Amino acid sequence: MNIVIDIDNRQDIFDFTKQEIELIEKAVASCYQLEKYPETYQVSISFVNNDEIQQLNRQYRGKNEPTDVLSFPMSFDDPAVEEKLLGDIVISTEKMLKQAREFGHGVKREMIYLVVHSVFHLMGYNHLDDESKEIMRLKEEQVMTLMNLAE
Repeated sequence: MNIVIDIDNRQDIFDFTKQEIELIEKAVASCYQLEKYPETYQVSISFVNNDEIQQLNRQYRGKNEPTDVLSFPMSFDDPAVEEKLLGDIVISTEKMLKQAREFGHGVKREMIYLVVHSVFHLMGYNHLDDESKEIMRLKEEQVMTLMNLAE
């Protein structure tokens, strides 16, 4: 499978190993497989600190507080372009580490959950009402189980 994932590490709180990068790639590929998405869709994932994600949250959502993750879906469907951009994901490593401690599970599990959650947002899923939340959670659980990271 040839999936393009651009990872932009713009923080110095958490050091990513090759194993973590491979887990991220596997998580995105698992979402694509579950949804039968073509592998030509590109995803950009940025890891930032709380200050940067707070600025983005304020700018794009009108909320002046840090959040764990933001998803920016795009649909670039120009037939002349081979790779299509599914969207951008921005993850706060500070929030990721804090939530891993709060929820009592490992950092890798939290990181992968945030990636999976965001990829499904890029694919059009949301959790605005109980029905859509249940559908999205089921899909997240399926991928987390595939990756042996379900709780």
